[in-house]
Amino acid sequence: MKCLALVVLLALLVTLLAGSSEASYCPCDLKTKATQICGSNGVTYQNRCEFECTQRDYRKLGRSLNVRKEGQC
Repeated sequence: MKCLALVVLLALLVTLLAGSSEASYCPCDLKTKATQICGSNGVTYQNRCEFECTQRDYRKLGRSLNVRKEGQC
């Protein structure tokens, strides 16, 4: 019985870790020259794609991230 509980706990932990690593993957092309974006968190993003990926991760955490301005912060 203890082994079954341990296996279930381990499976739950693996599932949670797999889900968190999946959220951070975002295929943005950083080689192309693009307008930088200054986020409301004070971070300069290299392009809109990178900003929107981070914005998506913020939403999953129940937080908001907006564009402060175009260009560096």
